[in-house]
Amino acid sequence: MPKKERDNDSIWAVRKLMSKPNYAVLKLLLVKSPRTTRELYVLLGKKFTRKTLIITLRSLSMDLNVLQPTHIRTERGYDLGYNINPKLKEMIKAIEKYEKMVESITNSKS
Repeated sequence: MPKKERDNDSIWAVRKLMSKPNYAVLKLLLVKSPRTTRELYVLLGKKFTRKTLIITLRSLSMDLNVLQPTHIRTERGYDLGYNINPKLKEMIKAIEKYEKMVESITNSKS
């Protein structure tokens, strides 16, 4: 019987947050936020399937509470868009900083 995700270890949420599709969405939203769902599909459609992106957005917004849905005014009216939870922006930047630090340590030969 498989274990639930939360039973895996103490950093399961960070692991889930840093999966490839989740991190790709977060990187785009760090550059410009809010973005519409349509923009995210266009920009990430070549890397991930539409189904993967739908699951990713649902997971980030509903399960992990990382994304905050918002209405964005477009030329056609209003569309659904997403912002990153402000508390998470600094954490994502810190994770990028630590990634660079780890890379520099592992790439340097002592």
